[in-house]
Amino acid sequence: MLSNGTDLLSLKNISQNYFQGDSIIKVLSELNFSVKGVKNIGIIGPSGSGKSTFLNILGMIETPTSGEYILQGKNCFGLSQNNKTEIRRKFIGYIFQNNQLLEDFNVLENIAFPLILNGESFGKAKQRSLILLDKLGLINKKFLKPGLLSGGEQQRIAIARALIKNPVLLLADEPTGSLDKNNSSLVMDLILSLTKKNKTTSVIATHNLEIIKRLDVCYKIEKGKLIEI
Repeated sequence: MLSNGTDLLSLKNISQNYFQGDSIIKVLSELNFSVKGVKNIGIIGPSGSGKSTFLNILGMIETPTSGEYILQGKNCFGLSQNNKTEIRRKFIGYIFQNNQLLEDFNVLENIAFPLILNGESFGKAKQRSLILLDKLGLINKKFLKPGLLSGGEQQRIAIARALIKNPVLLLADEPTGSLDKNNSSLVMDLILSLTKKNKTTSVIATHNLEIIKRLDVCYKIEKGKLIEI
């Protein structure tokens, strides 16, 4: 079972290639990465450098061309799709660039959804969701559908949904990209507070240098490899 520990995860010799006609696009090249203990980690690099691909591999959304993903001593790429899905559902939180909210659900239902998938009653899931909504200053939006929210509000809801289940690993792709300075600071306060409280390791891809300053360590993706800066 996935749990916090001294060796949470490691990527070994990860390469990811994409094919475009007869051409091979090499995005990641024999990349190595490991996390010991609980940390907030930043990933930077220009657009197209492979930040999103890196996060997708960590979240087992993508399988790389070659390499190993060791999670608590187990090679995740050898797991069945059902086992991968179970790990993602229970232990990994995602904040996507395009938020991926459920348009037919209201705000409260969107946030509570991961808890309900994990077997929690709607009553308890609702209570926990309301607490997060209050912290984000969106309690008055709880019954609205995502389409009635601003882009910044939608992203804050997506962040709340990712954090609601207290994940062991939080993966965030530009989590404050659509927020103004004040809301960006508010959201990072919440992310860092909850990751500290729940001993969650976060990996955050961002262009925002103010976010990078608040994290424990930062890596740059360059020529398909990770370089600590």
